[in-house]
Amino acid sequence: MNKLLIALIAGGFATVAAAQTAAPAAAPAAAAPATKAEMNKEKAKTVDAVTTKGGESSTGGPATAAQAKKDTAVSKTVAKPTAAQKKTDAVAATAKGGESSSGSAATAAEAKANTAVSKATPKEKVNLGTPAAEKEMAKKATP
Repeated sequence: MNKLLIALIAGGFATVAAAQTAAPAAAPAAAAPATKAEMNKEKAKTVDAVTTKGGESSTGGPATAAQAKKDTAVSKTVAKPTAAQKKTDAVAATAKGGESSSGSAATAAEAKANTAVSKATPKEKVNLGTPAAEKEMAKKATP
């Protein structure tokens, strides 16, 4: 056991010593421009290539604008709903009453009946602090 501890400690020291040595020198980049002027020329070429891509637009260009104008004109010709239409739409939307969105009236009636039965069932009063209750719980918990 002592030899194992000594070996681990010695290995730790060796690792720390190796981590503190100087890193090897990196090889110089072969294709890097030598002067700042050359670097600026390369950047300018990249910028020119990106900015002169034939007028691409993220919004779709003039064709999309014309279509949007046409759609707006059509939407303005559609009559707005009157107050009476809004009211009938609201009544129609809430006509379902107490129905749930996942079932029908029968499901709602069944849920009401189940709730009534649950409320009618008397609750058992359990005294958990007694030794008899603890024995009963231990008995039920064991398979």
